[in-house]
Amino acid sequence: MELPLVTTVTTLLLVLIVVVTCQEQRFDCPPGYCFGVKCVSDESCPKNETLVPTFCGCCQRCVPIIGEGGRCIIFNGAPPKSACDRKLRCCHGTCKKTCGE
Repeated sequence: MELPLVTTVTTLLLVLIVVVTCQEQRFDCPPGYCFGVKCVSDESCPKNETLVPTFCGCCQRCVPIIGEGGRCIIFNGAPPKSACDRKLRCCHGTCKKTCGE
């Protein structure tokens, strides 16, 4: 049984709207948000980890360091779960020296 053309087009439009909306969503921290946040002091990290800002940049925490060619993920507005090593950047999901195609 085939769906009517109107139902198919409507479904595709709804999926497109959801995808675009999800990609545009970003949480902005409200003014004064960090005022009530208590940070755990992490002045230094274990070997093969580095300090990165937490949500809204209120504190810092240790995360694993990823070497060249390792997989990295950046979510807009979310604190990182790992970091590329020094002199590397996260380019299309991989830690690289440059992001040139």
